[in-house]
Amino acid sequence: MNTRSSGHADNSAKLYMHSPLVPPVTLVTGASTGIGREIAQLLAERGARVFGTARDPRSAKPIPGVEFVRLDVTDDASVAEAVKGIVQKAGPIQHLINNAGYAAVGALEETSIEEAKEQFETNFFGVLRVTNAVLPGMRASQSGRIVNISSVVGFVPAPYWGIYAASKHAVEGYTETLDHEIRRFGVRALLVEPAYTKSQISGNAKFPRSQIPAYAAEKKRIIAFADRSVEQGDDPRLVAEAVWTALTSRSPRLRYPVGKGVSLSRLRRFVPAGMFDRSLRKEFQLD
Repeated sequence: MNTRSSGHADNSAKLYMHSPLVPPVTLVTGASTGIGREIAQLLAERGARVFGTARDPRSAKPIPGVEFVRLDVTDDASVAEAVKGIVQKAGPIQHLINNAGYAAVGALEETSIEEAKEQFETNFFGVLRVTNAVLPGMRASQSGRIVNISSVVGFVPAPYWGIYAASKHAVEGYTETLDHEIRRFGVRALLVEPAYTKSQISGNAKFPRSQIPAYAAEKKRIIAFADRSVEQGDDPRLVAEAVWTALTSRSPRLRYPVGKGVSLSRLRRFVPAGMFDRSLRKEFQLD
């Protein structure tokens, strides 16, 4: 099925468009590649005025209908400048998709405190930083949607991806709490949770500067398994469609597991803990 021309877009158009002549101003962080690029492209195709962010917009391949802006989610001044520029140019931001992030890969014992802080600075504090810059405008207009791109490892363990998983667990707790705090202003905060998805996450991963030989063999095997799973993973368009649903639903759910993440979410919720533990260890080929 070609999702780019599905009737779903037509059925949701009235929900998404505040006015036939005024498309919603939408900010997508980390939009130059992978899942973020797919999200920005789909939302632009369906009528949003999309601003996509990149650390260096000059290196981003153009997307029809998407305006790239420079934004580094780890830098307060960069975030403030980008949001101010968008608002001055297009008006209040009505939809925010926090997608920017990367994966720190390695055994937890190998990971230094500084490396862990770097991971959280992007994956968690980046979400907090951009959201705080956008929320005043949403509160003032009494409307808005924030969609945070989490992960299946936001609710399951991820051996040798532990700091990445911890950052996504933090995003999950933050988003659920934020949603309760801002709902009275007509604003919702929601989660999209992809599983293995075709993207640049493996190629962009960062590894600990210190290596512990005791973990080497198992770590190598599990990282190779994860890389294969990403290569054979879900189409990122599925993630973009989930974002679309989160933005357009009249009664949105808090969490939108995507692709293989749907079955894992159900498994975690309904299977006894011991059975889940054994299943996960088998899946990851843990000794």
